[in-house]
Amino acid sequence: MSVWLTMLKKDIRMLKNQWFGFMGAAIVVTGAVLAAHSLGILNADRTAVIIGLILTGSLVVVFPAQVFKGMNKEVKGAAALWLQTPQSGWAMFGSKLVSSLIGSLLYFIVSYGLALALFHSVNFAHVLPPIHYQTHIHGGGFTSTTNGAPTNLSPAVLSVLATQIPRLEFFAMAFLLCAGIYLALWIALIHMSVRAVKNQLKHFSWVVGLGIVLIATWGVGGLKSTALYAQAFGWGRVALLRLFPPHVRALLGGYWPESIFMGHFVFDIIVVLLLFAVTGLLIDRYVEV
Repeated sequence: MSVWLTMLKKDIRMLKNQWFGFMGAAIVVTGAVLAAHSLGILNADRTAVIIGLILTGSLVVVFPAQVFKGMNKEVKGAAALWLQTPQSGWAMFGSKLVSSLIGSLLYFIVSYGLALALFHSVNFAHVLPPIHYQTHIHGGGFTSTTNGAPTNLSPAVLSVLATQIPRLEFFAMAFLLCAGIYLALWIALIHMSVRAVKNQLKHFSWVVGLGIVLIATWGVGGLKSTALYAQAFGWGRVALLRLFPPHVRALLGGYWPESIFMGHFVFDIIVVLLLFAVTGLLIDRYVEV
């Protein structure tokens, strides 16, 4: 077995408890909500929606949490051992990313099933409160009375949208997982950059981390708003709404992105490769120092 595969197996063993923690917590909470729903305890419909949304949103933090744990434990306790292996910083970092991806995909499968179980137990027409209100003044105070749900959130519309929940849930979770991978690479770069300059800058090493945060937010965001970016990467338009049946497209208007550009994905992949390359170099520098 190659040294890299041995390293990967070690990283998987290190993260297994975290995987069981993530999935175990999700299963326990979902089971409790479904039990409360079947017994009619409290406002179970609304609780099921909230927990389902939390399960969906958690995909954006699961991958970064695993990468940070692996990197932090490695640089604190085993950095010197890296010198005894013929692996580069890129190989070491790649092992962390692959092991974290395995755990994230397992969590994706579990949380997707749990979220669908929660959403399918809900009558959405009873969950969302009426949005239109009429205000009357009585005795110097204000009393609000409802006019009923607006047309775009009527029970009939919600019933139609409910049929698209599996597809919407899958796309949303896949997007959040990709966003988590992108976020994790920036976090890893910040983490290793601060450690690489800690001996030189002492208590001011955080300035380097702040600088990278500004590059990740203001810098990349500013670049994406330029005409040059639009010209270089604004190609390959894909109509997302066409992924749904015709009678659903009008209902999703305003709630779902109309289209995406493949050029934007190419740009993000370039950024990811650059982050991977620079972080691997910083790992080598940290170990050598």
